[in-house]
Amino acid sequence: MRVINLIFTLLIALGLSGCTKEYMKVPFSVEVDFSKKGTVYETDFKAPWNIWGSVVHFSLYVSYFKIYTQKTEEEGEIDDYIDFGSRGMGRLPEGLKDNQYFKLKVTLTPLGWASSEIRVHTIDYSKINRGKTKFSWLYEDGTWTRKMYQKDEKIEFIIDIPLYDGVSGRGGKYIMLADLQRLRNYHIRVESLEDVELPEGIKIRFAIERNSRKH
Repeated sequence: MRVINLIFTLLIALGLSGCTKEYMKVPFSVEVDFSKKGTVYETDFKAPWNIWGSVVHFSLYVSYFKIYTQKTEEEGEIDDYIDFGSRGMGRLPEGLKDNQYFKLKVTLTPLGWASSEIRVHTIDYSKINRGKTKFSWLYEDGTWTRKMYQKDEKIEFIIDIPLYDGVSGRGGKYIMLADLQRLRNYHIRVESLEDVELPEGIKIRFAIERNSRKH
């Protein structure tokens, strides 16, 4: 019995009991109020298996999260403006500011055996009004910034994301795409650096999802 107790104590001392730690499984989303300065969300997660590779996207979803028939006319107008801005041929109800931005500090940390050499893609949202269709600006030269983080280089950046515009409908706004290793573990930390004035009833979700396109 003493031998068993000694082995158990050594396992704890060596940190081997951490093998049972649970990691968030992608895809997932959680409600986080990034409209408040100082809000921090962080978690450990496991990169998913994907036949095309291991690119995942990190996003904010901003919406009333109601079905169409449950929204008032004004809520519908706000949702359309959140999705597409002025490019959706909609209008922002009087009294709301359209120059609202989420300013986020993002830190991605590989854990355990995960490689620290990671390619990250981010969007320059200042180019959001380019193009003649709702999402054509996404494919303009210079819209995407691609950075390859080398071994031991800290994966950290600050991004400004507009409240009233999106990239994927349903209030979706990319924070980044990251090329990760399949089934490896990572830590994500997102911190809000500024307050954002939200219309009443709007909620925000943070999501990590599989990327559906081959890279």
